[in-house]
Amino acid sequence: MNQTTKSPETNDIVLKSTRGLLIVTKWLMLLGVTVLTFAIPVLLFFSSEVAAEMADTFVTPPGTEVVWMIVGLMLLGIVMMLLTLFGLNRLRRIVDSVGEGNPFTRINGTRLRGMGVAAFAIQIVTFVGSLLASAMVSILGEVQPGEEFSMHIEGGLSISGILLVLLLIILARVFDRGAEMQDELQGTV
Repeated sequence: MNQTTKSPETNDIVLKSTRGLLIVTKWLMLLGVTVLTFAIPVLLFFSSEVAAEMADTFVTPPGTEVVWMIVGLMLLGIVMMLLTLFGLNRLRRIVDSVGEGNPFTRINGTRLRGMGVAAFAIQIVTFVGSLLASAMVSILGEVQPGEEFSMHIEGGLSISGILLVLLLIILARVFDRGAEMQDELQGTV
């Protein structure tokens, strides 16, 4: 008896909501990458004007090295958004496979590992960004009397981020084992 299995169309509100949220987040990340990509050349073109504006705010006038540090932070922001897009794409594909009724596949284990690598890379980029921002604030120094400027920088690695990486890697193994069990089950039928 030859049966064709048709993937079930799901009406699960959680899956539909997750898909919608992933789509919106994807477009917001793409918008952010686009804005920063166009802002970097503009910032470099007007670097002397930006440095002059900063000279009005700070006691010790900063040089153009601060503009380059800002560009570095913007580039790190682009990298972080691209890594987030990478992870979102993997998550969307996993959500789609859950909706199709077949989540325990080897490819989903690979997708989860990719998300773990992306989460780890985001931790590294965030750490480097906090070091760069701290160095920039040190170079900027004191603010002129009557001017307002504040910048709070949180450095270090996030414990929750590291736990997320470990969780994704463990889940990848769970999905791999689920795929093995599914293959064994299909082999006995």
